[in-house]
Amino acid sequence: MRTWILSTTLSMGVCMQLMAQNFGAIQGRLFDERKESIPFTEITAVQGENRFHTQSDEDGRFILKPLPPGAYDVRVVALNVDRTFEAVIVNPDNITRMGDLVLNASKVIGDVVVERGRWMPKLIDVDNPSVAKLFHTDFKRNPDRKNPVEMISGSVPGVYKSPNGDGLFFRGSRSENMCYFVDGVKLGASLSGVPPDAINSISVYTGGLPAKYGDVTGGVVAIETKSYFDLYQQRNAGVQ
Repeated sequence: MRTWILSTTLSMGVCMQLMAQNFGAIQGRLFDERKESIPFTEITAVQGENRFHTQSDEDGRFILKPLPPGAYDVRVVALNVDRTFEAVIVNPDNITRMGDLVLNASKVIGDVVVERGRWMPKLIDVDNPSVAKLFHTDFKRNPDRKNPVEMISGSVPGVYKSPNGDGLFFRGSRSENMCYFVDGVKLGASLSGVPPDAINSISVYTGGLPAKYGDVTGGVVAIETKSYFDLYQQRNAGVQ
């Protein structure tokens, strides 16, 4: 009986974690050197032992979803090209747009060219221009990572640390008008009890606040902590 209760409790915990997981997506379009679309091509997002597959449509467009937040290697295999884009970051509730991917793909099958390269995200997210997103792999070598407030103020333009407390000034607004949210829980203008090593991602809203953040009139810092699934994925991917 105790074994059954323990098993049921663990199953419920896993289900609740899956329901709480905020997924993202990767989107792009494939072209060859002649700017012609590459249709019906296999695209795979790899994170450790996890693999997510899709295929480009007749116009070369593709979307991989739903993807748990994290860093992925996106592999494209098209005729004589086998290309991998490393470190494509997926943030929760967000589409990572890789844009137009130009491949040196020939319609005549010859020698296969295998390429690997690091993918560099655009500085401005066209879907959320007023949101700055920091993933844990982005700030793991930041000297201020042990002090998230200092790190945010030094990384996001227009955001400054209050001289007193953990509040932040957002484009001239008062520090008491901003708010921290940790895993959806409202903390107010003071950040406490969140170990820096437990932070998975940070979203800093400097304007155009979503309705879910209620009556906050300044900026919002939304922190997502690492779950058991995040730690498991990092271990599989060899990420510390």
